[in-house]
Amino acid sequence: MKGAWRSTAPPRGGHRRRRSVLACLSVLVALGAMVGIAPAARAAATLVVPRDYPTIQAAVNAAASGDTVVVRGGTYTEQVVVSGKNLRLRGVDEDSVIIKSPTALTPYAVNAHNNQPVTSIVRIAHGARVRMSGFTVTGPVPCGPLVSGVVALQAATLDLTDSRITDMRPAPSCPADQADGRGVAFGLPPFIRADGVAGSTAFGSVSDVRVVRYQSDGINVNGPPSPPQGKPTRVTVTDNVVVGGTQIPGQQFGVSVGSAVATVTDNTISRSVCTIPGCGPDPINDIQSGGILAAFTPPGSTFSGNHVSHTDIGIYQFAGPNCCRVTRNELRNNRFFGIVIQDGDGRADHNEITGGRVGIGVVADAVDTKAILRDNDITRTTMAPVRELQCCGFKATAVVERD
Repeated sequence: MKGAWRSTAPPRGGHRRRRSVLACLSVLVALGAMVGIAPAARAAATLVVPRDYPTIQAAVNAAASGDTVVVRGGTYTEQVVVSGKNLRLRGVDEDSVIIKSPTALTPYAVNAHNNQPVTSIVRIAHGARVRMSGFTVTGPVPCGPLVSGVVALQAATLDLTDSRITDMRPAPSCPADQADGRGVAFGLPPFIRADGVAGSTAFGSVSDVRVVRYQSDGINVNGPPSPPQGKPTRVTVTDNVVVGGTQIPGQQFGVSVGSAVATVTDNTISRSVCTIPGCGPDPINDIQSGGILAAFTPPGSTFSGNHVSHTDIGIYQFAGPNCCRVTRNELRNNRFFGIVIQDGDGRADHNEITGGRVGIGVVADAVDTKAILRDNDITRTTMAPVRELQCCGFKATAVVERD
């Protein structure tokens, strides 16, 4: 029918206008390349295990910095390493997402004192920045190596929350001198070498984590005494539950701080009791376990608001003069001492200490030691609220003050 079909021919001059538009676009593209207009930023991705990848390590390998790895319920028997990436690792529920130690673990370092291999189930390394939550990390671990459930080292940053670390110890058949295991670790002391380097720093936090059934330390914070760029390991440890108790004889500490700066607050720590030969109440001649240990620790750490019970020594400051502020902790029924300050001046204030043999011990057997003890509430000790112990020509002085 006439008029039923519209003409498809372009209007007069249309070809010329189209050529002009295309020429302009070509010029704009060329100008953009000349001035360096960046392409659109890559959107962060979410990788789901096992939907997208069968293992956590496969997802970590595939992820780019900024991505999130979500892990659904299940038991994943594998060793996980995050190196140099910024990732979010999120388990959907700590009760159902389990990372289990394989029978054999690949070492990443060695203890120079005894050639003991050092390894872990989860390792955050080489400057990686990782937020991790919602997992159970569990053993048993191999006999022989020093194994950590989760470790950060080589200037990496780890923020670990809402998780559980358990059974960081080998089978009961492992000889005591080959049994070792830590729950969470930040940094390495100088006698442990990783990639040929003595010691290592790390940074971050651990909070709302439950650490139970470990062989040596529940949470260990450490580093070299003189770290690169002068930045020591620095970690916040808060609102965790750490429960000791060994099936293989050992020496335990709930939270151990070495050459590092730590803020340790509002944790509940219990049952760190020494069970090896040589254990006893004398800090000069015997061996003890403890709730919180600061050994060779530089100034800057704070231990406050912690609840420590049923250990040998509630809080033990050793060879770290004026390293720490020890304040407002509740120390109950620790069998030998509530607090010990040994071989380095220190202070403790406003702590509540109940039970045990001695409330606060000031001990000198390598250097003269003076402790300022202010407004500590000490009750129901069987020997003395405060006791000075000294040896070998060194003097221990306890200065008790009241506000």
